[in-house]
Amino acid sequence: MRARIATPLVRLLKPRLIDGRLRKGPVRALATTALHVCVSSPITGGIGAALFTNPDDFASVYVTALATTMPMTMFASFFIIGPVVKLVCHNRIKPASGLRALQTMEHCATPVARFLGM
Repeated sequence: MRARIATPLVRLLKPRLIDGRLRKGPVRALATTALHVCVSSPITGGIGAALFTNPDDFASVYVTALATTMPMTMFASFFIIGPVVKLVCHNRIKPASGLRALQTMEHCATPVARFLGM
């Protein structure tokens, strides 16, 4: 969902909302993260509410889910996931060893998926 729907919408909205107003730094990163969350969270919340509730309860479950998941998604994206991905991609994975890491992940994907019940 994020790759096919949210990222194209963010690419469309970011130049209009963020690029001309904010310079590089933590404020711009926070605004970009907020834009990603504001685009993707309502879509995934709507899909989840539609799948797991009765049609009569959709609106209340959807609003409750957004009120709960949007702040937590913002916090996790900016303070946990973003720094970890930047640390791993920018500092730890070198081009020569990056292919080895991907091959190891591919080799271990099936056992990990089984362990997680997928």
